[in-house]
Order: sequence, then structure tokens, then C-alpha cells
Amino acid sequence: MNTTLWISFIGTVLIIGLTPGPSVLLASANSMNHGAKKTLGTILGDLSANAIQILLSSLGLASIVITSGEIFGIIKWIGVAYLIYMGVTKILSNPKTGDFRSNNTKKSFLKLYSEGFFMSASNPKAIVFFAALFPLFIDQHLAFLPQVLLLGVTYLMIDGICLLMYVKFASKLKSYLEDRDKVHAQNKIIGILLIFSGLMLSLVKRTNS
Repeated sequence: MNTTLWISFIGTVLIIGLTPGPSVLLASANSMNHGAKKTLGTILGDLSANAIQILLSSLGLASIVITSGEIFGIIKWIGVAYLIYMGVTKILSNPKTGDFRSNNTKKSFLKLYSEGFFMSASNPKAIVFFAALFPLFIDQHLAFLPQVLLLGVTYLMIDGICLLMYVKFASKLKSYLEDRDKVHAQNKIIGILLIFSGLMLSLVKRTNS
């Protein structure tokens, strides 16, 4: 794995992982309503869905790498454009804030797991996201599978840590996550960072391009 690309990947995923999206809001709400321990089910469900989405998108990428290096290069540039698009979308978005009203209904670990899984699995943009993101950090001159495996594990670890952070400090973050102005301000910062990441990645010279 190209170390520079891997470090860039870590930075990009950290930016994305710290964004309070639907999975973060769900995990935070479950943590306050059912406790941090049970909410591990929600996190595991989310990561399980992500793992499947990464696998499916990687299988598609593998066929492209094998059949056409030129097409693979085009997809890399689509990935850069997608990263910038995500940034612009964040800047212009009208953020949804969490509803953390108390829920007295007790839910099992399995129920919370299924909530996290289906929250992530029902997002049709996820496979497109992984298919667009991963090519930016893959060196075509190196073995494909080990790189995808490392990127996949890295993504899941960072995403899991970010979710755990939100769950652990859910009660302290409640007022923040319910403040539309604060979330909107963070989205603008995240958007700018995503655009910056896309532009920087577009300027990196790779021997595999």
C-alpha cells in the first residue's frame, strides 16, 4: 500500500466520520435512550452494512482494474469530482437535527443492531460513495485485494471510533446536535475540508495514472 495515499485516506475518512449524519444521530439517540452498552448493537449494525457495501463496490472495481486501466483512471477523476460534490452539498445543505426525546420502549441488542444495519444499508448512495472514494487511494501497480482490504478495515475502524465517540458523549452532545446553526456551521467546515481534500488528491502525481 502506498503510505502517502493511505495517510490521505485516513484524513479524508476522519473528516467524513466526524460529520453528524443519520447514523451518528441514531447512535446518539439510542445511547441516551437505551445506554451506551446496548448502543454498541447500533454501531455494529452500521459497520456490518458498510462492510457489505465495501465488498460489493470492491468487486465492481476489481473487474474494472482487470479489464481497463484507462476506465479505472476515469473513475479516479470521478471520485475526485464526487468528493468535491460532497463538500459543496455539505456547505449548501439544510441540516437535520436529532430528536432526542426520551423513549421508554426497551429495545433488545438485536433490535438496535437491526436499526443500525438498515439505517446504513438503506442508503443507496453508499455503494456509489465507496466505489468513488476507494479508487482515489489505490495504486494500480500494487496488488488490488490487499489495498482494498486495508482501506476497508481502516474505514470501518475510523467510522466505528467516531460513532463510539458520539455515543460516549451523547448526553453532552445533545444540545449541540439539536442546534441547527451549530450543525450547519460544522457542515460548512466539513464541506470546505472535503473540497480541499478532493483538490489536493487531484494534484497528486501517481505512477499508476
